[in-house]
Amino acid sequence: MRAWHTGTLQSLAQLPAEEILGRLTTAAADRRLAATPETTRSWRATIDLLGDLAHYVASVDPGLSRWTYFLEFEVPRRSRRIDVVLLADDIVFLIECKVGADHFERSAIWQAEQYALDMRDFHAGSHDRVVVPVLVATGIVTGNRPLVRDGAPLYETKSVGGSDFPRLIYETWLGTHDRTASPIEPEEWEQAEYRPTPSIVQAACLLYEDHDAREINLAGASNLDGTVDAILELVRACRREHRRGIAFITGAPGSGKTLAGLQVVHDRELTAAGEAAGVFLSGNRPLVEVISRAIEDSTVRSSARSRRDAAREVRTFIQHAYAFRNEYARYPDRTPPEHIILFDEAQRAWDAKQVTSRTQGTSTASEPELFMDIMNRVPNWAVVIALVGGGQEINRGEAGLGEWGRAIANPSHVDWLVRASPAVLPGAPLPPGGLLFDGAPPPSVSVTSDSRLHLTMNVRSPRAERLNHWVDALLDLRLENARASLPDSREYPMVLTRSLESARAWLRDRQDEDQRTGLVASADARRLRAWGLETQTLQRERSWADWFLREPGDVRSSTQLEVPATNFDCQGLELDWAGVCWGNDFSYDGDRGDWKIRRFLGSRWTRANAERSRFILNGYRVLLTRARRGQVIWVPQPEVPDPTLKPEDFDTTAELLRAAGVPMLD
Repeated sequence: MRAWHTGTLQSLAQLPAEEILGRLTTAAADRRLAATPETTRSWRATIDLLGDLAHYVASVDPGLSRWTYFLEFEVPRRSRRIDVVLLADDIVFLIECKVGADHFERSAIWQAEQYALDMRDFHAGSHDRVVVPVLVATGIVTGNRPLVRDGAPLYETKSVGGSDFPRLIYETWLGTHDRTASPIEPEEWEQAEYRPTPSIVQAACLLYEDHDAREINLAGASNLDGTVDAILELVRACRREHRRGIAFITGAPGSGKTLAGLQVVHDRELTAAGEAAGVFLSGNRPLVEVISRAIEDSTVRSSARSRRDAAREVRTFIQHAYAFRNEYARYPDRTPPEHIILFDEAQRAWDAKQVTSRTQGTSTASEPELFMDIMNRVPNWAVVIALVGGGQEINRGEAGLGEWGRAIANPSHVDWLVRASPAVLPGAPLPPGGLLFDGAPPPSVSVTSDSRLHLTMNVRSPRAERLNHWVDALLDLRLENARASLPDSREYPMVLTRSLESARAWLRDRQDEDQRTGLVASADARRLRAWGLETQTLQRERSWADWFLREPGDVRSSTQLEVPATNFDCQGLELDWAGVCWGNDFSYDGDRGDWKIRRFLGSRWTRANAERSRFILNGYRVLLTRARRGQVIWVPQPEVPDPTLKPEDFDTTAELLRAAGVPMLD
């Protein structure tokens, strides 16, 4: 049972408080937790509150004594317990009791609201039900003022003193209860599945442990199942017909592209058939390092294997794309053991010029050409899964999708089966990474459009669905569209501040053992050094895994809010709560009505060229889409004269963000 004690209000009125205390103490002991005197006092006060409620509802409507309560309800996989859950017919009350408190703390209000949103989003029994968070401070006497504010959103925490608690519950029920709705069945509700959205790091660990993406994913990915099925169909066709194939999956940041691809390269069906495991390849070194370390840590904790053995196993699942490419491009007689490779951010693959430069002339073909040549060597069949993002190209030498189209049209590759999202084919709006072909595909190429390969929903967080639209509108300076797309402040809080310490305080209020906070900043925002923020630390120390994975309290952790991750450090990764540190490399020019994009060279700012400007703009797109739950945007306010930190650059940017709908932090 998830609750330590449960019953109806009618049974509570007939049960001695000491007996309930005994049951709670036993439940704590069963979980190897100590029931301290302070805990016991808190339990007793909570039982008394419920007793008051039981007497109150019995006096106004005896039928309401059927309501069921749960004490110390354990939120699965959150290491948290809700003090009281009350099922009042069709309504779920989540009640947090602050015994002896004489004021309502901001962090407690936020915590209660987050519980309500989490239960609504992730708890199957609470889907499509009214979930009401309540914060009780027993030391407050609220008097006879109205307790239920007209028009207040249901997910807004209702704060009440202990003496008025019964009346608030009854009045809320009275104004919200739908007599046509079926009542909640308590036992089914308690045992209902709780499936929170995993981060990409958590998902990779679960897949490595032989879970299925369609089991670990939940709310948000309307067509993730279809995407996985579409790729598996291509894999089966290639195996059956002894062919080569390539699939192009598209989707906005956070839409689940990587999750779908990881499912296929680690699919149970392929393992059961005795095939070699697929491999995840990425040119994003921080992403590879963080996921690899997370899987190693998980493997060491759950088995008797050594760190060295775990690391060796993980390298068969995830590898740096450069190492894979160099190994097989340098030795044409070598053949990969994998039949499937997943290439992350395919639109960022290098062109021939960049490959030639980075390999000192050892290889002279583009990365798409090289990878297709390498997979041509694999006996019998092979599949390349190309994940295509949008608007996140942040470095030179990135060829775009057209280079893949040219590689496919090469005579040595024309027998490949090509499955592509409609978003990369002619007729679609031109994406930032370009289309696969400039016009119609060459007659020799077999291309099948498959709408299942385009992911539309945000699985990074079901609450951040509108965020990508807001970011796109902001960066395009479509302010009216931005205001219309701004995420709901209760679903996805987003605020603006001019104080770095206020930003840090906002993030600390949201930090707990299950939710990660961190600062992010543009790699080109070099003058954030004036506020003690160095943008080259993680790259220099290569400490990405420590930053993303270390627990709160470890000075290397992101939660210290000391070292920011840049767009190069955090692309493809995510935080629960982010502090976006805005630099004057990317500021709004009110006179021209456009972005002013610059690089800091030596001791002064210089105008960035067109290519660099695109990279910096896309860098801010990366930064603004890293947070799963919410973000605070800090725009500095210089306090001392400095020609490299002109106040007007920051002031106009802050005003633009306010015009785009972002509220100032109180």
